[in-house]
Amino acid sequence: MVWGIVSLRPERFKVHREEIVTLQEIFIIIALGASAFFAVRYFQLTRSIEDLARSLSKGGVETPLEVPSATSGRAIGLLRRAVLNSVAEAALIRDSERRQREFQEALLNEIKDAIFILDRNREIRFLNKAATILFPSDQPYKARAFIDVCRDHRVYDTLELADEVGAKVSDHITLRITDSQTGRLKEITLLVEAEPLSFGQSNQNTGAWILMKDISRQLETEQIRQDFVANASHELRTPLSIINGYLETMDDSDVDLSQAINRRAIRTMRKHGERIARIVDDMLTISKLESASDLLNLEPFDLRDSVDEMIGQLMPIIEQNHARVNVNADPAFGWILAGDRFYWDQIFFNLIENALKQNPGPGLTITISFREDGGRYLISIADNGIGIPAADIPLVFKRFYRVQKHHAQTQVKGTGLGLSIVKRAVEAHHGRIEVDSQPGVMTVFTVSVPRTCLRIPDQIPEKGLPENGAN
Repeated sequence: MVWGIVSLRPERFKVHREEIVTLQEIFIIIALGASAFFAVRYFQLTRSIEDLARSLSKGGVETPLEVPSATSGRAIGLLRRAVLNSVAEAALIRDSERRQREFQEALLNEIKDAIFILDRNREIRFLNKAATILFPSDQPYKARAFIDVCRDHRVYDTLELADEVGAKVSDHITLRITDSQTGRLKEITLLVEAEPLSFGQSNQNTGAWILMKDISRQLETEQIRQDFVANASHELRTPLSIINGYLETMDDSDVDLSQAINRRAIRTMRKHGERIARIVDDMLTISKLESASDLLNLEPFDLRDSVDEMIGQLMPIIEQNHARVNVNADPAFGWILAGDRFYWDQIFFNLIENALKQNPGPGLTITISFREDGGRYLISIADNGIGIPAADIPLVFKRFYRVQKHHAQTQVKGTGLGLSIVKRAVEAHHGRIEVDSQPGVMTVFTVSVPRTCLRIPDQIPEKGLPENGAN
């Protein structure tokens, strides 16, 4: 029995060994299956993440790819869809903010006043085109210190004051800048406004904005108005005082008006009365010319006819001064201008009369020349008189300004408004006038004006205006 039992044990060990091998194979197969399953799931997860990453890198919001129906696959798909939806929403917000920012920048660039937006370190975060014109620089503007761009401590002090008081402040500052057209230095007066910026509920200072507006023209206009009122009052008061003085002397019952002294007084009063009337007429003319762009009576007329008529009106003075007036114009060319004939009569009358009054001695020659250049008429009125000093040339078009002030000692002086009327009338026709003079040699006034400042109805060509004359 013992031997039998012993003899059976190897077989039983053999059976157990085979069972163990079978279990090991089962475990291996299960492990391989689990590994394959997790490998497939890992591959699916990796592919989903890669697709999501590619979509995000491209900024795309396309429909998510199909994923397996397993719970984890649906979760990845939902995650991917949620992330892409969030990205799409963020992209829409970003694009909306970008478009709004571009619109605001375009709007600010259309403003003619210089605008800067600064951060809390006083570095530039935005500036419009007007600011780049006012403060030109070869270096980039963004992220630069504001003081490096404006280079004026008064502007910076205004900014510091606004930050100190925590509210908007303003100041008037005069700057010397380079004129972009002439390249010369010029002075301008700026209205500088600055105010700190704050965002959010913390109300902390996060920067500031500063605006600079050129008010030189407004100040000049106001000064001209004040000077005009003061000068007009003075110019009217002087002849009125003379007339009232003579009238007071003659207002007596026993005064014989037939006496020579009284006759001279009457003639003097008449001259000053005429001067007052002309001053009033000239002031009314200037007042009309201030808005003449809308009030011009535009009709085609011949410039030569206007010149000839004004020479005829001034012929008594021309003959009295033994002067000579020459007109140089191609007779074959039709010097037709679409403009207001009344104001062009004023232009020629005042320019010719100015030359005669400034040169009362004999031997004066006035030459009026016409030529056409690129759709514009160039008209020059030159004389060989005493000329205009260089210091007076920039001032000759100012109201009530006279070059030869000593004339008042010997004769009734002019109104001082003639050349101002000429300049305003020329500008009302979209032209320009320049003066050049060499004392003792010559003086030349040159008028440049387009053939027509506005399109006139079809009857103009029938009256001689060339079809292609508009400019």
